Order: sequence, then structure tokens, then C-alpha cells
Amino acid sequence: MPAVTLLPVGDLPQSDQCAEKTRNSALSLLFVAHNEELLSFLMTRLSEAEAREVAQESYARLLRLDQLETLSFLRAYLFKTASNLSIDRLRHRATLRITQPQLGFLHELASEPTPEELTAREQEARLAASCLEELPEACRRAFLLYRVYEYSLAEVSHEMGVSERMIRYYVVQALSHCRMRLKASRCEQDAQK
Repeated sequence: MPAVTLLPVGDLPQSDQCAEKTRNSALSLLFVAHNEELLSFLMTRLSEAEAREVAQESYARLLRLDQLETLSFLRAYLFKTASNLSIDRLRHRATLRITQPQLGFLHELASEPTPEELTAREQEARLAASCLEELPEACRRAFLLYRVYEYSLAEVSHEMGVSERMIRYYVVQALSHCRMRLKASRCEQDAQK
């Protein structure tokens, strides 16, 4: 992206000086009045550090506009820009997760696992996979998108074309089913010992 160069006010012609002061004043007022609100809005989707980065990029994009004064709804434009940037980040993050999915419920230990632990993990992973295969397609898909690929409820809802409430129901149903099957399997193993 090209660098934004702002001329010192003294180097501008008189009419441009007024326009530049108006522009800077509008952006300053926008920042003071709405920055905390913008950060709160972004932190519902992103971490605090990412929210600050996206907010900064949004203000930078406003600075790059040629005729800022023609926008009558600067706040709305700022929030829409920030929203689009945050969606881009979330999509990029989701793309990275899809290429390397991780099962969140099978955490790896920091130390080197023993052969017995590796065998137990493999058995648990196979059991979890078979539990998921027993679920209805929509329930399984909602669970995988939400828990394995870490999509937000809104993203899963949009992807599947159903309400967020239905996605919550699917995820709870899948978790309950998997827990019940894992518990039953452990009881069988304990009974065999």
C-alpha cells in the first residue's frame, strides 16, 4: 500500500489549509468520540491486540480517502471498514485452521508421551471419531466447524443457513453424545480389568 504523506499545514495553499484542518478536526473528533466504542465492538470478534490493530488500520484507511468531507456518516463508514477488516482476519484465520485442523478435546501433553498413553490417545480418537459418525449430518458438521475448526457461532450459523440457537443445540447434542459414549467405554474397560 502506498504511504500516506501529509504536508505540514504551512505548505498548503490557503483553501487547502482549511480543508486539511477540517479533515484533521473531523478525524480527531471521530477518534475521541468513538474509539472506545469501536474497540469494544471489535473485541467481540477479536483479541484486544488484534482489535487495536484493526482500529488503527480503519483510521488509516479513512486518512487515505481523497474527499473525506464528502462522507456524511464518518462513524458508520469507520465501523463498516473495521467490521470488514475483522471479517477478513477471521476468514484468514479460519483458512489456516482448515488446512491444519486440531481436535480441541485431545490436548497434547508438553512432555513426551509414553507408548501406553499414545495407545490410549489413539483409542480415544477412534472412539471420538466413531461417536461423531453416529450423529446426524447437520449435528456433526456444526460440531466440527465450531469445536474443531473454531468457527464462531455466527460463522457456523451463516455457513449452514440455520440460526445460532440451532447451532448451539447441535453442539450440545454432539458433546452430550460423545461424553455419554466415552463414559460408557471407560466403564466397559474398567469392568474388563
